[in-house]
Amino acid sequence: MTKTTLATGFALTLALPSIAQAAEFTSADANGDGYVTMSEFQKAMPEATADAFMEADANADGALSEEEFAAAQDAGVLPSSEG
Repeated sequence: MTKTTLATGFALTLALPSIAQAAEFTSADANGDGYVTMSEFQKAMPEATADAFMEADANADGALSEEEFAAAQDAGVLPSSEG
């Protein structure tokens, strides 16, 4: 294996969690407006609580942006398909 192949493989390994989060966000954003509302959230993540949604909603606007969604998954506030 070359150094380039190893570096590419390493970069992809680091990118996989963010790709998975983006896919989860896209799936949860049922209407495709770029935000996950409480009703979309409850349908996409029935195991998560309303308190988790409110904690993830960093700017308290009643909807999760992709950045808020990812940050909440990284912090363990929202479940992730990664386990």
